[in-house]
Amino acid sequence: MWNLVRACGCALILVSCNNVPKETARADLNSVVASMGYDALVLPSTAYGPGALVTSIKGTGFQPPLKLTYLCRPDFTKNPPAIIDAAASSEVSAALNGSFKLDVSALKQLGLGAQANYIKSVQLTLSNVTVEQLAYDDLAVIRSGLGPKCLELVDEFSRKSLAYQTKQAIRADVVYSFELQKGASADVKGLVIQAITATFGGSVKADQGLTVVGKGLFYGLILTKL
Repeated sequence: MWNLVRACGCALILVSCNNVPKETARADLNSVVASMGYDALVLPSTAYGPGALVTSIKGTGFQPPLKLTYLCRPDFTKNPPAIIDAAASSEVSAALNGSFKLDVSALKQLGLGAQANYIKSVQLTLSNVTVEQLAYDDLAVIRSGLGPKCLELVDEFSRKSLAYQTKQAIRADVVYSFELQKGASADVKGLVIQAITATFGGSVKADQGLTVVGKGLFYGLILTKL
């Protein structure tokens, strides 16, 4: 009898232990991204993909989640097509499969301002995950084709250790599902929709909750210092 009780107890402990890490991981997307060697962006974006010449927004530094801005206009640079890394895409997709919850501190980073107070929780889901990259010679070709003004800026920021180029990126379709505080009025919902639209762009679908959908957004980056 004692052996049976002990076996059941061990089984329960194993079930509990197996569940806890999974829940913890699902609550912290940035940590999962970091564990794979990428730096997360504050907001998923179509900007700053492989080949992009970037620096950090003044005062934010290069500590993730990253707040970046372009050094040179991407439409003035000649970027070769990005290489899709099938093996890395499969690995990253498996790690990011499912939904993640964002906490209150993460909400403030989304730039929603006072409207964040009306939001109870946010669930983030990634799908169609791929890893895109450029070879180092591709990155060098991009820099060799820069105009004089862009080259001047890159050199200036490089001397200050503030110039970077995106080497590799995680790209995915991203869905944010927002749950409002209980009893939120129609006016409040309207204000939140406006704030979300201004922050994310893209399409905003209003139903019982709020859902924001972005297609082909970059989330995690690997930057090369210039």
